[in-house]
Amino acid sequence: MARTGFKAQMYVEGQLCTLTQDFSFAVSRTDIQSKNRGLIWTKYLKGMKDVPIDFDLTTDENDPQYQALSASFDSDADDDYIEIELTDKPKTSTGWSGFKADWVVTKFEKSEPLDDEAKTSVSIRIAAGSPNEPSVTGE
Repeated sequence: MARTGFKAQMYVEGQLCTLTQDFSFAVSRTDIQSKNRGLIWTKYLKGMKDVPIDFDLTTDENDPQYQALSASFDSDADDDYIEIELTDKPKTSTGWSGFKADWVVTKFEKSEPLDDEAKTSVSIRIAAGSPNEPSVTGE
């Protein structure tokens, strides 16, 4: 049987966001090129990790989580980040695990197709000035 998708839960500022649709979570690492003058090989070192997250929301401008993401994107303050936690099961169940960090919203793009519901595409990245380090959480 084919897997139909990861049952991810997203909490924005501690509250479950029910508007989330298509979710993309990818951890990547940059590479640092290293060369020695006497060798013909180029070598690489591990660089910093990056966690770009992209997701779609059903556009609902009255929803508190939607408003929080929109306000975070619209703000010009450097320290205006938003706490988002991603889990594999509802936090009330046993055996849940997740990833928690403070994020900056880097894209908040609305689309309003004629024959379908309005959606907002959102991209977030880990916030630079946050006092909270990203963490893996669990029971």
